[in-house]
Amino acid sequence: MPHQGTNLVSTGARQWGAVWALLLAAFVAMLDVTMVNLALPNIAQDFAISGSHAQWVLLAYLIPLAAFLLPMGRFGDALGRRRLFCVGVAAFAMGACLAACSPTSAILIAARTLQGIGAACLMPQILALINVTLPPDQRRRAFGYFGMISAMGAIAGPVFGGVFLELDLFGLGWRFVFLPSIPACAVAFLVALLCLDKDEFVRKQSMDVWQGALSICAIAMLVFAVAQGRVLGWPIWLLAMIPISLGMISYMLVCQARGRSPGLMPLIPRELLRSNVFCFSAAMVLLTFSGIAGVPFLLAVTLQQGPQFSPGSVASTLVVHPLFATLGAYLAGHFTPKSPWKLPLLGSLTVCTGVALLVILFQAFQNEIRTLHLVFPLSLVGVGIGVSNVALMSTAMSEVSGADAGAASGVLQTSQQIGISLSIAIVGGLYFGHAQSPTMLSAANAFLYPSLVFAGASLLFGAAQRWYSVKTDGRVAGKMAAEENR
Repeated sequence: MPHQGTNLVSTGARQWGAVWALLLAAFVAMLDVTMVNLALPNIAQDFAISGSHAQWVLLAYLIPLAAFLLPMGRFGDALGRRRLFCVGVAAFAMGACLAACSPTSAILIAARTLQGIGAACLMPQILALINVTLPPDQRRRAFGYFGMISAMGAIAGPVFGGVFLELDLFGLGWRFVFLPSIPACAVAFLVALLCLDKDEFVRKQSMDVWQGALSICAIAMLVFAVAQGRVLGWPIWLLAMIPISLGMISYMLVCQARGRSPGLMPLIPRELLRSNVFCFSAAMVLLTFSGIAGVPFLLAVTLQQGPQFSPGSVASTLVVHPLFATLGAYLAGHFTPKSPWKLPLLGSLTVCTGVALLVILFQAFQNEIRTLHLVFPLSLVGVGIGVSNVALMSTAMSEVSGADAGAASGVLQTSQQIGISLSIAIVGGLYFGHAQSPTMLSAANAFLYPSLVFAGASLLFGAAQRWYSVKTDGRVAGKMAAEENR
């Protein structure tokens, strides 16, 4: 079957113009995941609401972003990736404008929900459009840039948020946090319209709306439960949401694998579910992000509560992380090892080492810790996650046909967002859950979780590396034996 977008752009300049527009939108969408964190106390004070109420400013973005990624990726395959990308960018920009002008907390939460849906609409189209826009020899470099930009956006959120709050530009306070994304979205929208050709509609099948709705409800329940568990004290009804949502996701995956909706376009193509490399990559994306995302979150909270860093000082400390993540992603995008699991293994070991150093430093210096102490471990964490993330995304997308690129991108980014939610919930629970007044030692104990996650990831990547070597050696031996028999 022909698929859309195999010859989307005609020249190299237009191709890369389109790619940079996609990456700019990715940066803005990922930035908003964490940039608002430092502004929540100011928002709560301005609207005279409780801290738990203010948390909905973050959840209203995070929940729809995670829940809609998977179906929006498939809708892009069917309805047109360029169209959905532009719709998502426009919705995100409108949400940002409404958030900056919000007169009440309810309108602010509604604006953030619109932003989350817009981000979920545009994000899956990015990897899919890269996969069908660029020739194969340039895709890994573009995936490297995507990993670099995504890591920089997700990790740099507290940095940008801290700088904007510290400067208090135009006296707007927390409202200015939402404004820079508006011109960025306008640029991405216009460049995408100019550099991407119109979508070719070749899919005549109807979408499996029931499975899409099921995935949205299940993922929204899971993200809400893990994000609000500690805040609400883990009541029975909230605990029950976790196994129920996991059961719904399992049922949906079984239906997709068995093709129980004949005549309808599946939410996840069976070819993806049958690919061991793709499934392992998606699982490892979830695992690694369930470890790493809580690190900058915990640092942003701890450094303000313990050593009494200002938001600007926190920003200047955390900036090491995204800078080195950018370097790691760049290097991974320009290096192609023989084994697809060598770079993720190296990256996981590097992250594990960096987080272990954070544990030691927090225990040794406690409230006397300074920015200089954190530069080396944060550089290791940044380089490691940059290398690992890019290598995983590139390996997974190499298994995907152009027709299913949107669905594959949706699966990978859904795994990423669920991992981020789990990481923040688990690390936050370990930090806040064992003492009424958390200390630097509480933070050191919480950092043990991501170090263990990446130690486990290293073992899994090592096993995958061994399996790949044995499989490759077997193929080589088989070819040599066949040649000798001739």
